[in-house]
Amino acid sequence: MRESGVALILVLVVTSLLSTLALGLAVVVSTNQLAEGNFGDSVAMSYAADAGVELAAHDLTQSADWDLVLAGVISGALTDGGASGVRNIPAGGAVSLSAETNQINCGKASSCTVAEMEANSRDRPWGADNPRWRLFEYGPVAALDSFERPGPWYLLVWVADDGRETDGNPLADGTAADRRGRGVLRVRSAVYGARGARRVVEAELARSCHHDSGVEVCQPGIRVQSWQELRQLVP
Repeated sequence: MRESGVALILVLVVTSLLSTLALGLAVVVSTNQLAEGNFGDSVAMSYAADAGVELAAHDLTQSADWDLVLAGVISGALTDGGASGVRNIPAGGAVSLSAETNQINCGKASSCTVAEMEANSRDRPWGADNPRWRLFEYGPVAALDSFERPGPWYLLVWVADDGRETDGNPLADGTAADRRGRGVLRVRSAVYGARGARRVVEAELARSCHHDSGVEVCQPGIRVQSWQELRQLVP
């Protein structure tokens, strides 16, 4: 009887150990699959953000007057109603167009004053020439033709004047007196997913123009002068 009791205890111990190992293996496999899925989503969202820059570049070639773009008079082809309010993210959650625009213009969700937008900071050190970001494209990524299987995300693309100019007018693409940044715009593309997931890229786009008998003539196409991914800060 004593040997039977010892054997029973040994069987229970071994069974418990095997169950623990099996559970641990299941957790590792599940975690690995989740990590791979998150990595895949992250890469796909980055591609979607790049697609937003390409879309803006294409649509900017259709506009001869970039002052109207900077003033918000002309928008891109992808628009989802008015450039304000809250939009649902297909993957879950929502994004406020106004709050996100204010955040990059003055660092807060509520409306920005001119003084706040002209305040010097590490990211905006140009004072009166600080960029005035305006929404140019916005809508579900599924509306883009460049994706065969688009993710359930929402895309926002802003445009702003570049930092070369010193004319004190961020709503004008260079002036007769200051043409150093003429034909150059900044574009910021952000893709929003579920649970706060986000990918943001920023690029500087330029077109080649010259004056012929006092008339500005621009060559077809736009080139990307610079590109960078903006990492999201974790509080």
